[in-house]
Amino acid sequence: MTILNHLRRFLKQLWWRRARPATFPALRGPDGRAAMPERFDESHQLCYLNHDVMVELLRSGELVGAFEYRFPLNEAEAESLRAAADVFEWIDQESRYEERAPILRATVFPALLSDLLHFIYEALQSARKGKLIVAFALLRKPLQENLYLMETIAIDLTGFSDKLAADPMKLRLKNVGGLSGHRNRIAAVLEIIGETDRFDAGYLAQLRYEKCEDGFDGICNLAMHLFTEHDAIRTDKLNINFIFSDLNAKGTQWAYLYSRMPYMLLYARRLVEHVFSAIWDRTDPVYLSDMERRLDAGTILWWKSVDKSYQSSPLRRFVVATRLRLRSRCRAAGFISPRLCHLERMMENGAFPDEANATVMRRHASYARNAPPRG
Repeated sequence: MTILNHLRRFLKQLWWRRARPATFPALRGPDGRAAMPERFDESHQLCYLNHDVMVELLRSGELVGAFEYRFPLNEAEAESLRAAADVFEWIDQESRYEERAPILRATVFPALLSDLLHFIYEALQSARKGKLIVAFALLRKPLQENLYLMETIAIDLTGFSDKLAADPMKLRLKNVGGLSGHRNRIAAVLEIIGETDRFDAGYLAQLRYEKCEDGFDGICNLAMHLFTEHDAIRTDKLNINFIFSDLNAKGTQWAYLYSRMPYMLLYARRLVEHVFSAIWDRTDPVYLSDMERRLDAGTILWWKSVDKSYQSSPLRRFVVATRLRLRSRCRAAGFISPRLCHLERMMENGAFPDEANATVMRRHASYARNAPPRG
């Protein structure tokens, strides 16, 4: 049975015609409300780890002044800038268009990322509480729009800047050129960030923009709208989208969400780190390597929890490539290839296989010494 058909079996049912005993007894907590089953814990933790790494990047960037763009001015230019209503008016007056793009990147990036993280956080919180309609409704904007603008900044900063200054409507999704346009843009991003071996551009485009058997777009639309008319997600007769979801339906929704979100957020984090590195290139490479090990370990642990009926070829390729990369990096650092017994510790604190606790603690202490003070 295809994933979407499996979803439809539960999401589009009439409670008075198909009601039956729940087969997911663990979905109810002590208070009788829906509670996320433990089998999704690894995925949930991996999603939050990706979220938290991006939060720390944003926080640290703000503390060190990474988003404060500076450029040289002579005395006359400085005086004219002080007299201007805003910096962009001054750029037009002085024809300093080469400064506009990096200024916009430094201004837009933290705001765009903050917006994305707020939506992702609330979606994950809602999913944990069993509010899956809310979770899917919240995911549509960050997956489709925030990531699209981030990708545009990564690929063509000047084009992004010119469109935002002259006509922001040209940055709408409808101008991309359909699914092939999304696929080509994502493929260009994967080339730039060096992730063509792990991620699949066509699959990322499908998950985010195609109303198909395996994609967020259709499910998010069902969650957002009581009635839908697209052929792939048309509301059935005598039905209203999503509102009749019972515990069986929630189990299916959780299974789909947590089999796909780690893949999406790992891609989002890699993209965010690339754009940030163009603004601020002084992040400790040892810290970055530490975070990659934790996330790679989390990826392998997550995959063990994904039911076979929700696995796909692009996801398997991603996990295999991640496992090979982790083995290679551990060996290059002088350690053995990680086994399952090493992964939970590695995800928790970045420890290499059988690495001494004292060494791990010293490394963490160096991060604390070099980190900007918390406000």
